[in-house]
Amino acid sequence: MSSLKTLCLVLVVTVTLCLALTVRSLAKDDKPAEQASEKKQAEKKSPDAGPSQAQLEAFMKLSQPGEHHAHLKQMVGTFDVEMEMVMAPGAPAQKTKGVQKSAMLLDGRYLHSDYTGDMMGMPFRGMSLMGYDNQKKKYFNAWIDSMSTGLLVFEGACSDDGKVFTFTGEYDDPMTNRHLKVRNVSKFVSADKYTFEWFETGPEGKESRTMYATYTRAKG
Repeated sequence: MSSLKTLCLVLVVTVTLCLALTVRSLAKDDKPAEQASEKKQAEKKSPDAGPSQAQLEAFMKLSQPGEHHAHLKQMVGTFDVEMEMVMAPGAPAQKTKGVQKSAMLLDGRYLHSDYTGDMMGMPFRGMSLMGYDNQKKKYFNAWIDSMSTGLLVFEGACSDDGKVFTFTGEYDDPMTNRHLKVRNVSKFVSADKYTFEWFETGPEGKESRTMYATYTRAKG
Protein backbone atom coordinates (compact mmCIF):
# COMPACT_ATOMS: atom_id res chain seq x y z
CA MET A 1 0.00 0.00 0.00
CA SER A 2 2.89 2.29 0.82
CA SER A 3 4.46 1.55 -2.55
CA LEU A 4 1.20 2.40 -4.33
CA LYS A 5 1.00 5.78 -2.56
CA THR A 6 4.59 6.50 -3.47
CA LEU A 7 3.92 5.64 -7.15
CA CYS A 8 0.88 7.92 -7.21
CA LEU A 9 2.85 10.74 -5.69
CA VAL A 10 5.57 10.34 -8.31
CA LEU A 11 3.00 10.38 -11.11
CA VAL A 12 1.37 13.55 -9.76
CA VAL A 13 4.71 15.34 -9.48
CA THR A 14 5.70 14.23 -12.98
CA VAL A 15 2.45 15.40 -14.56
CA THR A 16 2.68 18.73 -12.74
CA LEU A 17 6.21 19.30 -14.00
CA CYS A 18 5.20 18.42 -17.56
CA LEU A 19 2.27 20.84 -17.46
CA ALA A 20 4.49 23.59 -16.07
CA LEU A 21 7.07 23.06 -18.83
CA THR A 22 4.35 23.00 -21.52
CA VAL A 23 2.78 26.26 -20.30
CA ARG A 24 6.21 27.91 -20.14
CA SER A 25 7.01 26.73 -23.68
CA LEU A 26 3.72 28.00 -25.08
CA ALA A 27 4.19 31.37 -23.40
CA LYS A 28 7.69 31.60 -24.86
CA ASP A 29 6.43 30.73 -28.36
CA ASP A 30 3.68 33.37 -28.19
CA LYS A 31 6.03 36.14 -27.12
CA PRO A 32 7.47 36.93 -30.61
CA ALA A 33 3.98 37.04 -32.10
CA GLU A 34 2.81 39.37 -29.34
CA GLN A 35 5.87 41.57 -29.79
CA ALA A 36 5.31 41.73 -33.58
CA SER A 37 1.66 42.66 -33.06
CA GLU A 38 2.56 45.37 -30.54
CA LYS A 39 5.24 46.75 -32.88
CA LYS A 40 2.79 46.87 -35.78
CA GLN A 41 0.23 48.73 -33.68
CA ALA A 42 2.88 51.18 -32.49
CA GLU A 43 4.02 51.88 -36.06
CA LYS A 44 0.44 52.50 -37.10
CA LYS A 45 -0.10 55.00 -34.31
CA SER A 46 3.33 56.63 -34.34
CA PRO A 47 3.87 59.64 -36.67
CA ASP A 48 7.54 58.63 -36.88
CA ALA A 49 6.72 55.43 -38.72
CA GLY A 50 7.55 57.16 -42.04
CA PRO A 51 5.69 57.36 -45.37
CA SER A 52 4.31 54.28 -47.06
CA GLN A 53 5.59 53.00 -50.40
CA ALA A 54 2.52 54.41 -52.13
CA GLN A 55 3.13 57.82 -50.58
CA LEU A 56 6.76 57.80 -51.68
CA GLU A 57 5.80 56.87 -55.24
CA ALA A 58 3.20 59.67 -55.38
CA PHE A 59 5.77 62.14 -54.07
CA MET A 60 8.39 61.10 -56.61
CA LYS A 61 5.86 61.44 -59.43
CA LEU A 62 4.95 64.98 -58.36
CA SER A 63 8.59 66.01 -58.10
CA GLN A 64 9.50 65.19 -61.70
CA PRO A 65 9.44 67.81 -64.49
CA GLY A 66 7.10 67.03 -67.39
CA GLU A 67 5.57 68.47 -70.54
CA HIS A 68 4.52 71.71 -68.83
CA HIS A 69 8.11 72.37 -67.81
CA ALA A 70 9.21 71.61 -71.36
CA HIS A 71 7.08 74.54 -72.58
CA LEU A 72 9.28 76.88 -70.55
CA LYS A 73 12.36 75.84 -72.51
CA GLN A 74 11.14 77.93 -75.44
CA MET A 75 12.35 80.99 -73.54
CA VAL A 76 15.84 79.65 -72.89
CA GLY A 77 18.60 81.76 -74.45
CA THR A 78 19.42 85.42 -75.01
CA PHE A 79 16.72 87.72 -76.38
CA ASP A 80 16.84 91.35 -77.52
CA VAL A 81 13.86 93.21 -76.08
CA GLU A 82 11.99 96.21 -77.45
CA MET A 83 9.43 97.58 -75.03
CA GLU A 84 6.71 100.23 -75.00
CA MET A 85 5.20 101.45 -71.72
CA VAL A 86 2.33 103.80 -70.95
CA MET A 87 3.03 105.38 -67.56
CA ALA A 88 -0.40 107.03 -67.21
CA PRO A 89 -3.78 106.88 -69.03
CA GLY A 90 -3.60 108.97 -72.20
CA ALA A 91 0.17 109.51 -71.91
CA PRO A 92 2.39 108.72 -74.93
CA ALA A 93 4.17 105.37 -74.91
CA GLN A 94 7.78 105.37 -73.76
CA LYS A 95 10.11 103.13 -75.76
CA THR A 96 13.06 101.30 -74.25
CA LYS A 97 15.36 98.39 -75.06
CA GLY A 98 16.97 95.63 -73.07
CA VAL A 99 18.40 92.12 -73.08
CA GLN A 100 17.00 89.07 -71.35
CA LYS A 101 19.02 85.92 -70.63
CA SER A 102 17.16 82.81 -69.51
CA ALA A 103 18.22 79.33 -68.43
CA MET A 104 16.59 76.26 -66.91
CA LEU A 105 17.52 75.36 -63.32
CA LEU A 106 17.47 72.18 -61.21
CA ASP A 107 17.27 69.64 -64.02
CA GLY A 108 14.58 71.45 -66.00
CA ARG A 109 12.24 72.34 -63.14
CA TYR A 110 12.45 76.15 -63.23
CA LEU A 111 13.18 78.92 -65.73
CA HIS A 112 15.35 81.74 -64.41
CA SER A 113 15.42 84.99 -66.39
CA ASP A 114 17.70 88.01 -65.95
CA TYR A 115 16.71 91.26 -67.68
CA THR A 116 18.96 94.32 -68.07
CA GLY A 117 18.00 97.62 -69.72
CA ASP A 118 16.81 101.06 -68.72
CA MET A 119 13.60 102.42 -67.24
CA MET A 120 12.60 106.09 -67.18
CA GLY A 121 16.13 107.01 -68.20
CA MET A 122 17.76 104.99 -65.42
CA PRO A 123 19.57 101.62 -65.41
CA PHE A 124 17.16 98.80 -64.69
CA ARG A 125 17.52 95.14 -63.83
CA GLY A 126 14.87 92.54 -63.16
CA MET A 127 14.79 88.80 -62.44
CA SER A 128 12.08 86.21 -62.61
CA LEU A 129 11.60 82.57 -61.66
CA MET A 130 8.96 80.67 -63.58
CA GLY A 131 7.77 77.11 -63.13
CA TYR A 132 4.88 74.69 -63.09
CA ASP A 133 3.54 73.28 -59.82
CA ASN A 134 2.54 69.66 -60.47
CA GLN A 135 0.49 69.54 -57.28
CA LYS A 136 -1.49 72.74 -57.88
CA LYS A 137 -1.54 72.14 -61.65
CA LYS A 138 -0.67 75.80 -62.22
CA TYR A 139 2.18 77.83 -63.65
CA PHE A 140 3.72 80.50 -61.44
CA ASN A 141 5.99 83.46 -62.04
CA ALA A 142 7.84 85.46 -59.35
CA TRP A 143 9.46 88.82 -60.20
CA ILE A 144 11.91 91.20 -58.45
CA ASP A 145 13.70 94.26 -59.82
CA SER A 146 16.02 97.12 -59.00
CA MET A 147 13.21 99.67 -58.71
CA SER A 148 11.25 97.98 -55.95
CA THR A 149 11.70 96.11 -52.69
CA GLY A 150 8.81 93.69 -53.01
CA LEU A 151 8.04 90.39 -54.68
CA LEU A 152 5.38 90.04 -57.39
CA VAL A 153 3.87 86.59 -57.71
CA PHE A 154 1.53 85.48 -60.49
CA GLU A 155 -0.26 82.22 -61.26
CA GLY A 156 -1.53 81.07 -64.62
CA ALA A 157 -1.91 78.55 -67.37
CA CYS A 158 -0.61 77.70 -70.81
CA SER A 159 -2.45 76.78 -74.00
CA ASP A 160 -2.39 73.13 -75.02
CA ASP A 161 0.14 73.82 -77.77
CA GLY A 162 2.42 75.67 -75.35
CA LYS A 163 2.36 78.90 -77.37
CA VAL A 164 0.36 81.20 -75.07
CA PHE A 165 1.02 81.80 -71.38
CA THR A 166 -1.50 83.79 -69.33
CA PHE A 167 -0.81 84.91 -65.76
CA THR A 168 -2.84 86.90 -63.25
CA GLY A 169 -2.00 88.63 -59.99
CA GLU A 170 -2.36 91.77 -57.92
CA TYR A 171 -0.08 94.52 -56.62
CA ASP A 172 -0.07 98.04 -55.19
CA ASP A 173 1.30 100.63 -57.62
CA PRO A 174 4.01 102.54 -55.69
CA MET A 175 3.55 105.64 -57.87
CA THR A 176 -0.23 106.00 -57.52
CA ASN A 177 -0.80 103.83 -54.42
CA ARG A 178 -3.68 102.16 -56.25
CA HIS A 179 -4.38 98.45 -55.83
CA LEU A 180 -4.28 96.90 -59.29
CA LYS A 181 -5.23 93.58 -60.77
CA VAL A 182 -2.77 92.40 -63.39
CA ARG A 183 -3.00 90.11 -66.38
CA ASN A 184 0.00 89.40 -68.58
CA VAL A 185 0.12 87.34 -71.76
CA SER A 186 3.13 85.89 -73.58
CA LYS A 187 2.57 84.65 -77.16
CA PHE A 188 5.11 82.75 -79.23
CA VAL A 189 5.21 83.92 -82.83
CA SER A 190 8.01 81.51 -83.75
CA ALA A 191 10.84 79.60 -82.12
CA ASP A 192 12.88 82.81 -82.03
CA LYS A 193 10.26 85.43 -81.22
CA TYR A 194 7.51 86.07 -78.71
CA THR A 195 5.50 89.02 -77.45
CA PHE A 196 4.57 90.12 -73.94
CA GLU A 197 1.54 92.21 -72.92
CA TRP A 198 0.81 93.64 -69.48
CA PHE A 199 -2.77 94.69 -68.60
CA GLU A 200 -3.90 96.51 -65.45
CA THR A 201 -7.35 96.87 -63.93
CA GLY A 202 -7.88 99.60 -61.35
CA PRO A 203 -10.58 100.03 -58.68
CA GLU A 204 -12.96 101.41 -61.33
CA GLY A 205 -12.90 98.01 -63.07
CA LYS A 206 -11.54 99.12 -66.46
CA GLU A 207 -8.66 97.11 -67.96
CA SER A 208 -5.97 98.83 -70.02
CA ARG A 209 -2.75 97.67 -71.60
CA THR A 210 0.22 99.50 -70.12
CA MET A 211 3.12 97.49 -71.52
CA TYR A 212 3.95 95.72 -74.77
CA ALA A 213 7.29 94.06 -75.54
CA THR A 214 8.80 92.00 -78.34
CA TYR A 215 11.48 89.40 -77.57
CA THR A 216 13.70 88.36 -80.48
CA ARG A 217 16.39 85.73 -80.09
CA ALA A 218 19.82 87.30 -80.38
CA LYS A 219 21.93 86.30 -83.38
CA GLY A 220 25.16 84.43 -82.78
